[in-house]
Amino acid sequence: MHLQLERWRARAERAVARRGGRDVDELDEQIEELERELARAELRHARMRALAARLGLVDLEVDLLWWIVAAASEPAVLRASESLGGSRARRGASLALFAEVAAVAPEAARDLALQLARGHRLIASGLVRQADDEVSAASPLTPTPRLMAYLAGDDLPEPPIERIAIDRATRDRFVYDLEQLATLRSLVDLLAPTARVLLAIEGPARTGRRHAVAFAAGRPVLSLDLERLGNRPAAVGAALRALRRELALVDAVPVLANVTIDRVAAAETFAMLAAFVEETAGPLVLTTRLHALDLGSARPVVRVTWTAPDVAARATLWRQALGADADLGPGGLDQLAHRYRLGPGGIARAVASTRIARVATPDSRLTLPELVGGVRHNIAEGLAGVATRVEVTQSWADLVLAEDTLDQVNGLVARLRHGHQVLDGWGYREKLARGAGVAALFSGPPGTGKTMVAGLIARELDLELYQVDLSQVVSKWVGETEKQLARVFDAAEAGHALLLFDEADALFGQRSTETRGAVDRYANLEVNFLLQRIEAFGGVTVLTTNLDAAIDKALKRRLAGHVVFAAPDDDERATLWRRCIRTATAPLGGDHDYDELAMMFPTMSGANIRNAAIAAAFFAARDGAIAIGQEHLERAGRVEYRSMGFLLADRSRGQGSMAR
Repeated sequence: MHLQLERWRARAERAVARRGGRDVDELDEQIEELERELARAELRHARMRALAARLGLVDLEVDLLWWIVAAASEPAVLRASESLGGSRARRGASLALFAEVAAVAPEAARDLALQLARGHRLIASGLVRQADDEVSAASPLTPTPRLMAYLAGDDLPEPPIERIAIDRATRDRFVYDLEQLATLRSLVDLLAPTARVLLAIEGPARTGRRHAVAFAAGRPVLSLDLERLGNRPAAVGAALRALRRELALVDAVPVLANVTIDRVAAAETFAMLAAFVEETAGPLVLTTRLHALDLGSARPVVRVTWTAPDVAARATLWRQALGADADLGPGGLDQLAHRYRLGPGGIARAVASTRIARVATPDSRLTLPELVGGVRHNIAEGLAGVATRVEVTQSWADLVLAEDTLDQVNGLVARLRHGHQVLDGWGYREKLARGAGVAALFSGPPGTGKTMVAGLIARELDLELYQVDLSQVVSKWVGETEKQLARVFDAAEAGHALLLFDEADALFGQRSTETRGAVDRYANLEVNFLLQRIEAFGGVTVLTTNLDAAIDKALKRRLAGHVVFAAPDDDERATLWRRCIRTATAPLGGDHDYDELAMMFPTMSGANIRNAAIAAAFFAARDGAIAIGQEHLERAGRVEYRSMGFLLADRSRGQGSMAR
């Protein structure tokens, strides 16, 4: 590069000398010597040769590019340009000055000017910018900083573009299961440089989709993560221009990663992506969590499903990520592999999070509980804004249910606890239609323990419980609800979390048999998407509803269990009063009649009784009583009853009549 800059310095100074009528013999000799040195094969600039080959530049166009670079980086060239073209030369190197300095024939200069006016490859690639809106031979031309860095030997792409390359020395370290290997073989021909195909790789995030592209293509990948940019047209437009520049510099496969753009909600961003897809030569890859994503492209589209690695591959990935820096105990590695459906990216993030969190004992080996915590840190990030972690404080001893209902709950726990043995060990996985996840519906009146049981199941199985925030998930924009739900299911499946959809009838309602408009059509599409994800989900989903009849029938057929929670009877209410008022340190009087309380307030659910018991304790504390007595419980019960919309018609002891 230094010789080229010297060459153009000498040429510019020669042009200045000629215009001033001075002798140029000495400069001619310098230029000839520089030309001889540049002609030697070992001194030719390899990066410029590669760039010329990629863009199809002829020698004259290469000379123009060097002139533009020299004018921007060599002070002597700039001074000479100002002498030739005035202060305007400070804004860039013009074609007119280039023609004078390089002694270009008039016909060749005119042809080059016409090409620049029509959108020359140097301009279209974004490597060279024109300063004026009106194109002319006098328009200043400037190189982008990325072009300058590339010619100087810098291979680091400009943010937010990521370069992923797999060399021969590291290929053996990549771990794929049989299904993934079959997918990789199918990608090889699709990723050939001449294949003009739009390849959509659909699957969970951080499962190695981009590395799989680099592995199959045998070339680097240039990736743009659109999820990080969000629906910000200015940021997306700038990033796409940066990707276009990088593709002009490097022989690589472009990947638009984590595409979830909706053509209605983000019309401007969607249009820019669609234009980029059409303008890009060779194969173009999209990675997405959504199925059947459509960018409206005229290109041939091939959709490929990429799955998370199987248990054996995950165990190997955990072993590689941990090295000798872990003490997991017997079976600890297998437990991590079985429990968390993470890909290589998710495992690497979990290990990194664990190491960062170990402030107290940074030099000791990682333990299984610490790694579980590292996984959970990343679950919380994936579900941020769409689901809330629920801290479970109750125990099974606090639960009061009818015996047959409790049997159903215990059966569901057994299915979750022994799923691996039955499905894999005993071969029943092949009997399942799609996923091995467990979805259960809890229906019944409010306050009967549906949410509590979901929390107890999560605690029993050492799962994180996340309650989905329907206000953040459900959107008026077409396709946005599906995008948010895909994010919820992917994060929960990877992190082995239990998802709780409270008041699920709002999301899983009956589909319309008559679609009278777009609203009905899109509502049905959302329910269809939910049914597919529930069926394919590999984790645990609990849906609760007060309106059993409102749940879509097709969903009920996909459920592992439907537990009906009935209102408590007299004996169950008495037991609830007894359990809710008792703690390890609460001062209780000896006059409690729980059977009478159950009769006085016959429509109370477990949640109402809990509220009344806590209110009674506050009444006793306010009165300065030495113990929580029967009168406090009755007073609190009446207050709770009024909040429920009931009034006791007869407050005498032992009477349970009421009015509403």
